[in-house]
Amino acid sequence: MKRANSMKFPNSAQLFKFCHKILTHQKDGKVHDQHVGAILNFNPSDCSHWKRGEKNIRSVFALEKLSTALNLENSLVHDVISGHATLDEAFFEYKESARFKKVWESLEGISHERLAESRARVLRFVTQIHKQCEFQTAPLYLPEVLRMFSFIQTQSADMIDKLSRILRVKAGHYAIQYKRGDLKAQTRLSIIKDLSRIIFEGERERFPELGKTQEKALVKYEELIFAANILLPHHMLSAEISKLDSRKNIVSELAALFWAPKSLIGFQLQDAMKFSFQERKNSKTL
Repeated sequence: MKRANSMKFPNSAQLFKFCHKILTHQKDGKVHDQHVGAILNFNPSDCSHWKRGEKNIRSVFALEKLSTALNLENSLVHDVISGHATLDEAFFEYKESARFKKVWESLEGISHERLAESRARVLRFVTQIHKQCEFQTAPLYLPEVLRMFSFIQTQSADMIDKLSRILRVKAGHYAIQYKRGDLKAQTRLSIIKDLSRIIFEGERERFPELGKTQEKALVKYEELIFAANILLPHHMLSAEISKLDSRKNIVSELAALFWAPKSLIGFQLQDAMKFSFQERKNSKTL
């Protein structure tokens, strides 16, 4: 007798759920199962088998087609089908990549000088934190950072739709609740993002070294620079890149080493290239 709830290809079923969730998010409305199946030209029967984990989606052509149709990074689709990322983790990565792009776009009207000034303040702040918690070898363990902020506590909790959230305990005191279970890279970033929101939006006056509150676009950039550099300091990232085998997937290797999401690795590399290019450009005009 076949065991109840057994599934032949559970990762394939997860991939279907992920694609359905992405499509629902993009269309901002109800999406039928067959809308997902249609991407791969599946008939209703094939689509149903895929959804139930009875059909394995492993062809590189099928995965490429899904990535293209849903405007996803190939690596994200591969992480889901290989079991390296859960539905929640993969969707978090998808949303973060979109958020990073939106932050860059929102900065178009702000001069490079102002960006550089804000960035430098945040990096000095991060360096102070790293020195206080004696961070020298990746990955950074969050308790070492969070103990620097006595007005913030952390709690594990049962959550469905979020990896972490902020609760205001009382005036000037907060709790960051995070999803119970194994602490994954995406949850670590979610916790640090919440920490950055508390620091830069709620309690900025506690930290005069950060300067006065900026316009919203610049604050969001500061929060992102803070989160990225807490987990991925540029000097450590550069040092590790120089050691890596170029034949391997560098982003995957760095993500494993720093216990950080691939989307954050991508942002940090992009940020380094943007500022390095601009500094070289400025130096040539002097």
